[in-house]
Amino acid sequence: MSLMNPIWLWGLSALAIPIAIHLLSRKEGPVIRVGSIRFLTETSTSKFSSIRLNEVVLLAIRTLLLVCLVLFLAGLLWPSGFSKHSKKWVVVEGGLDQNENLKPVLDSLRKEGYESRILANGFPSTSNGTASNPDYYKLSGELAKEKADAIVFARNTLANFKGKRAELPPHVNWIAWPQTVSADRNVIATGLKPIQISVAYEPEFTHDKTIMLAALEAIQSLAQDKVTIHEIPVENFKAAANNDFLIWLSKQPVTYSGRLLGFRADTSSKLIVQDTKNRWLLTKRLTEDNAIEYHLAIQLVDALFNDQHQTQLNAGANLTVSNELAWSKTNTYSQSAVVEAGISLDNILLVTVLILFVAERILAFYRRQ
Repeated sequence: MSLMNPIWLWGLSALAIPIAIHLLSRKEGPVIRVGSIRFLTETSTSKFSSIRLNEVVLLAIRTLLLVCLVLFLAGLLWPSGFSKHSKKWVVVEGGLDQNENLKPVLDSLRKEGYESRILANGFPSTSNGTASNPDYYKLSGELAKEKADAIVFARNTLANFKGKRAELPPHVNWIAWPQTVSADRNVIATGLKPIQISVAYEPEFTHDKTIMLAALEAIQSLAQDKVTIHEIPVENFKAAANNDFLIWLSKQPVTYSGRLLGFRADTSSKLIVQDTKNRWLLTKRLTEDNAIEYHLAIQLVDALFNDQHQTQLNAGANLTVSNELAWSKTNTYSQSAVVEAGISLDNILLVTVLILFVAERILAFYRRQ
């Protein structure tokens, strides 16, 4: 047995109510004054036993009614035939299984009974013929159908998050594991000129700024000594000589002669479009969904390093993204999670509550309790 909302078990404290009603409603027998008890005879106690039994039954019905109501609210589940731990997988993106830092972790998981799988279509046990660019969202959907607890080790390469942002299945633990951070940085940093980026924003664009900074930090992580990021409120912004690129998150116009990414709502199919040689437009307000769907970080690379085409290609292949930004939290799998945990007894409990309520009312009417 399991509960979906165990916090409702606090409702069992209400069991004190029928007990209190039972105790407080006990009636003493009437006192009849007689002059002599010579003509009184002893009688059977069966009638009084019957009265006492009826009161106990009424108390039991009221108590059981409250218990069933609390269990209904708490979401009582009957164990299903599927055991959550019937299968255990450790799923690794192709090539990561050779990572020297990850090997000890994988060996430890295998000793605990985890079966090795490759993050590819069908989740094969070997990497022979495995595609090097797995579609993370598609594969997460396939994992959702598998009756196995899975630990996934993936590079979280931004280009492999394809399409609309999806929710991570509840029985999947997705761990971002860059293959070789230092090597990735060298790939993008080779021949890259240092760049100073300023992000100016107004309060209305605070959430947009947070997402923009996350994308910029993904770029910065590949070349920390080449990219510098500054954030500043719009009212405090002053054009500086050492500023190479300005990201203007505001509806207010700005006078700026350097390279600029500004906001202007548009129906373009792209998130960032180039307006002039040194000016780009952000066509939509930023959300976690469109930042992933339109690959915001890769489009930023195109704008920031538009004169360094090789850098654009290298960055697009190596940019990574955090789990917080990559995965949605829309509770798509809430129903499937319930099915895996067990079979809901809500209908049975609801019918039981109604029957007990009717029985309690009828008995209380006749007992005047």
